[in-house]
Amino acid sequence: MREAASALSVVNPADALLALYRQPPLNNLKAPCFGRPDVPTLGASELLDREVLNAQLARYRRYHGDDADFLAVASLWSKFHFGSVSIPTLVANLLLGYDLPVGGDELRLALDDHGLTTRVWLPHGGEPLASNALQARFSRLFDDHCAPLIDALAEVSGLSAKVFWSNLGHYVEFVGRTCSQHPAFIGAGEPLLDYLATQTLANGRRNTLYQPVRYLELGGETPARVRRLCCIKYRLPGEPLCGGCPLKPENRPAKRQR
Repeated sequence: MREAASALSVVNPADALLALYRQPPLNNLKAPCFGRPDVPTLGASELLDREVLNAQLARYRRYHGDDADFLAVASLWSKFHFGSVSIPTLVANLLLGYDLPVGGDELRLALDDHGLTTRVWLPHGGEPLASNALQARFSRLFDDHCAPLIDALAEVSGLSAKVFWSNLGHYVEFVGRTCSQHPAFIGAGEPLLDYLATQTLANGRRNTLYQPVRYLELGGETPARVRRLCCIKYRLPGEPLCGGCPLKPENRPAKRQR
C-alpha cells in the first residue's frame, strides 16, 4: 500500500486523484473538478450565511412541494452535499496522503436547479498531510467544513445536529471500507475506520461521528449494514425507507426469548 501511494503522490495530486476515479472501485463515483469553474458555483463558506443556506433549502423544498416536510428536506439536502464533499476529500486523504482545501473559501460548489450540491470545484489537489494523528488528519474536513455547516443546518431547519452527523457518517464509513478494499491500497481506510470507532477524541471531546453504522447479524449470509439513526427522508412524498434504515422491521435484531 505504501509503495502504491508513494508512486502516485509524486505526480500532480489532482491528476492522481482523478486517475483513481477512472478505475474500480471508485469509477462509479462522481469525481471532483479542479481549476477555474466553467459553470456557476457558490463558495462553500457562503452556506454559513443562514439566509443563503435557507434559500438553498427552500429551493429544494419547492422541488418536493411547498408543503413538504422541511426537516426531511434539510436532511436529504445534507446527504447530497456531504456525499459530494466528503468522498473525494477522504479518498485523497487515505489513498494519496493529501489534504484537499475544503476548509475555507477555496471550495466551490456546483448546484443544480433545486439547490443541491452536485459537484465540488477545487483550485488544486491539496497538500501533503501535516499529521497522521487521527483527529488532526481529518480536521480540515470534519472540524473546518462539516461542523460549522451542521451547526447552521440545525439552526435553520430545527432538525437535530445528530441526524446531520449521521448522514455524514454514512458516507465516511462507506469511504473507509471502500478504500480498505482498493486492490492497490489494501487496508488504507483503517485510520478512518479507527476514527469512527473512537468514542472520545484526543482532546477529550465526544466524537460526533462515533459508530454511525452497525453491522448486525440478522439471519442473512452476511451482516447487515444498518444506520444508527434514520435520515427521515421517508417523510418526503415518494421517498421510501433507505435499505439500511434502522426503522425497517427486517433491520431490527429479534427480541430475545425469555
